[in-house]
Amino acid sequence: MDQIVKNVIEYSAWYIGQLEKPGNSGFKDASFQREMEKAGWRLGDPWCASFGKLIYLKVFINDPVLLAAVKTQFNASARETFNNVKRAGIFETGDTPEPGAIVVYLHGKGPSGHEGIVESVDFKINTQTNIEGNTNASGSREGDRVARKLRTIKRDFNPAGLNVLGYIYPRRKK
Repeated sequence: MDQIVKNVIEYSAWYIGQLEKPGNSGFKDASFQREMEKAGWRLGDPWCASFGKLIYLKVFINDPVLLAAVKTQFNASARETFNNVKRAGIFETGDTPEPGAIVVYLHGKGPSGHEGIVESVDFKINTQTNIEGNTNASGSREGDRVARKLRTIKRDFNPAGLNVLGYIYPRRKK
């Protein structure tokens, strides 16, 4: 595993347990809230995509090209972030899970989405472990914490659930 992937996973794991205040009114840890605000999160926003942006901002602090891409292409919308990144062609994207990648989900066919950081993949049992912001104990895309989630790698469309739109890998497109 290369150092960039290790950093993505370590930085993500460091935030496990961070909690949101009730009513979408911010975060219980003031320093986490300041970091999320620097990543573009605003009061009332869903925050899973801002969490992914926060991690990639930290990881690519010394890579001016990728840092600029994160700053301009990533935002509070998981779907919009993925579309921006794919269109720009600076980060590599794809449809296979890899550690360190941001997984972007869509809820059914609707416009809303969710995202997380892939921590590990087990193709033998068709699962990936993610570290996700704005999730909860039941694995919902609406939640109150940063948590580790075991998710099935789904290939079939689920009209009532999360469907993978794609992955943003922590590397430049070749």
